[in-house]
Amino acid sequence: MSTNIEWTDQTENIIRAKEGGWWCHKKSEGCANCYAEKLNKNSFFGGNKQPYSGEPPELVLDTEAIRKWGFQRKPKKHFVSSMTDVFGEWVPRFWQHEMLDGMFVAPNQIFQILTKRPEIMLSSMDEWLSCHGLDKLPLNIWSGTSIENRRTLEERSQFLAQIPALIRFWSVEPLLEDLGDITQYLNDVQLVIIGGESGPNSRPCHIEWINSIVQQCQSAKTPVFVKQLGANVYLNQQPFKTKHAKGGELAEFPQQIQIREFPNFTCD
Repeated sequence: MSTNIEWTDQTENIIRAKEGGWWCHKKSEGCANCYAEKLNKNSFFGGNKQPYSGEPPELVLDTEAIRKWGFQRKPKKHFVSSMTDVFGEWVPRFWQHEMLDGMFVAPNQIFQILTKRPEIMLSSMDEWLSCHGLDKLPLNIWSGTSIENRRTLEERSQFLAQIPALIRFWSVEPLLEDLGDITQYLNDVQLVIIGGESGPNSRPCHIEWINSIVQQCQSAKTPVFVKQLGANVYLNQQPFKTKHAKGGELAEFPQQIQIREFPNFTCD
């Protein structure tokens, strides 16, 4: 499915609720205003009106969508399962491995997998690699984790760093506080994506926080992609107004953070 997410070409939600919609379980502070849950609560968008809490409904894996990856000729970046976490503890391990199998046989496609549970991603991917006699993930499988504050930076980065991927990335969205000195972590990632929170009741994001990450990434020569400023953004303690509702128009950013880079890679 085509998407407005600036760092990918399309989203593919391979795990869905059997009766329609999706499901996930909120994990941390960044989940408080979850956009996926809001969509799922609205039947107009194909949701099932269930909150992202409690017990999961019956779920299904879209094996046909996975099978089709291997037949796609035009290279694209695929953000896999934007509406849930494929490494959620409720997801069967063999589903995760079937997903990775489908990615393995589609080497000219880029698959961006994002999780708030990198410890499960690490364990599952290690099992999959062992089954295939591999010591690292193929270049077309990007492993990422969400980071929203210092606590999640410390907790999640350590697990992501252990995943034997050639492209590891952070999605620092929503950025909820100044992350401080991140230089010790940047050798372990090949891309940092940054975004302030959007939507109703969005929490503040300060341009100084974004600029600090950008400068540290540039010093470490780590590609950095500023996705959006958010809907509640500040500069020098004053509201910073943008015409774009999510603060996602690059031309409206302060010049020093008008930057959208990707890792330098080639998929053969």
